[in-house]
Parts: sequence; C-alpha cells; structure tokens
Amino acid sequence: MSIIVETERDGVLVEDAVPIREISRVTGVNTVTLRAWERRYGLLIPQRTSKGHRLYSRSDIDRVKEIQVWLGRGLAIGKVKALLADEQRGDLVPEIDSIWLQLAQQIQMTITAFNRNQLERLIEETFSLYPVPMIADYLLLPLIAELQGEEPGRPVRRAFFTAVLLEYIQAAQSRQRHAAQGEKILMVSAAPDEDPLLPAVLNYGLLVNQYQAEFLGYLSAKESLLAAEALATKIVVIIGSETVNTSELQLHLSLLQERSATAVVLTGNVARVVRALVPEFSTGYYACDSQQQVLTTINQLLKG
Repeated sequence: MSIIVETERDGVLVEDAVPIREISRVTGVNTVTLRAWERRYGLLIPQRTSKGHRLYSRSDIDRVKEIQVWLGRGLAIGKVKALLADEQRGDLVPEIDSIWLQLAQQIQMTITAFNRNQLERLIEETFSLYPVPMIADYLLLPLIAELQGEEPGRPVRRAFFTAVLLEYIQAAQSRQRHAAQGEKILMVSAAPDEDPLLPAVLNYGLLVNQYQAEFLGYLSAKESLLAAEALATKIVVIIGSETVNTSELQLHLSLLQERSATAVVLTGNVARVVRALVPEFSTGYYACDSQQQVLTTINQLLKG
C-alpha cells in the first residue's frame, strides 16, 4: 500500500505517505469523518503538501483502526483522545456509557416529537462522526427493531424516521458515488417486501469504501444473474431481514454457482437461512451476521 509522494514544499520524497482517499479506502472511514476527527478532536495530525493536501502515515492508519475498536465498544468519539493519551491505563478497559444507546434515545425523542429539523441534524452529525457499518450494526438495527409493531403511533414514527433517514442516505450516496472507483458490487433484496433502509445504508457504506455498489432492490434469480453479468460485478450481496422464500433463495444460489464465478455474500435473516442449507451451498457463499462483517468479507475477497 506504500505510496510515494513528492512535496513541493521541501522537494524531497516522502515515503509511506498516503492521501486521505487511501486511508479512507483502507479503514472504511469516509473522508468527511476523518476530517472531522482531525478538526474537532485532534485525533489525527496529517502531514501537508505545499498545496495543503493531507498525507497520512502507517501509524495514522493504525490509529484510525484503534479508534474504531473503541467506537465499537461504545466510547463516544469525543472521549477517545483522552483515553488514547492515558499511558497509565495499560490493559485496563474503562467503564463506558454506550454512545450508541445515548444516540438511540436521542433519536427516539426526536421521532416522538416529529421534529424533522432536529432529526436531520442528529443524523448528519452521527454519520459525519462515526463509520457507516458501525452506525448500521450498533444504532440502526436495534432502533429499527424497537420501532417494529403495530401499537398506535409506532407505525407512523417508524415511517417518519425511515423517510428522513432515506432522504439523507440517498443524497449522501449520490455525492459518494462520484468518488467510488473500486470493484463493482451488485446488491439485491431477498424478498420483494424488504424494508429499504438497511440495504440503502449498506450500499452507502460500500460506496464510502470506494466500491461501485448498485442496490437494485428485489430481483428474481434469473434477473439477478443477468444484472451481475451486465454490470460485470465481482460480488453479489443478498440482503434480507424479512421472511425468506427458501426455494427462491436456493434457485438464486444455484444459478449463480452454475453460471457465474461471482462470489455471493449474504446478510440478515437470509444468512441464517443459508447456514441451514449447508453443505449444499458451502462453496463461494459467505454468510455474514453484521454489516461490519460484510465489509470485512468483501475486503478480504477483493483485496486479499
């Protein structure tokens, strides 16, 4: 991954320095978030070229990965710097008030009040400070589960939250797509009535990681195969949290296995169903329990 950059400032070659788009690709943290960590919290101090472009070292990449570990444990981004600077901490893990639980409570209150402006600000702030797959796994998945049910008021709160978040994700995807130059990935839903929210977030997370991801909703097995061939995709991701038609899923997997060399990554309820079909579908298929695992699996398949 070593990139050599020559700066005009000093006229010498700086080895092992990478631009912001590369550290974003390697860590999965988008460039907006990396800049926010730098400006607001001083978590990163990149070198600068004479034109002001940021350059990051291998130690910066390791630091970003360490930050991600603490965020996964629920530590708020604003508390990470002090923890990393505490040389007396050793291997002791501090008590952590989960930022994900706090954010979920804030969102719930905002949804209950039907305050669109406040909800938009909260969503934008969250997505600017935290990696997308973590938001999906630690915040959105539990929150969506909490909003399920048909008790009076719950369906409309769920619909309101979905509408506002999808609006944000769609705009963010459009901006991110221009920068995505990596391998092509096709995403499809496992069922026609699949909630579009989590698939849209996963698609956005893949775009952040520079993959040219295309989420086309629900497609039949034959249409999925045609789409994979037409788009020349390296990987097909099948996502499904609703009831899965096992026969249709088997047909999907059989066609892709017989007529395509494309790897298939499965997540959501569809991943649990596929595990029950093993060993019949044990080759070329990767069942993932979270969006973070989906990203890790895709990175391993495409980047080694």
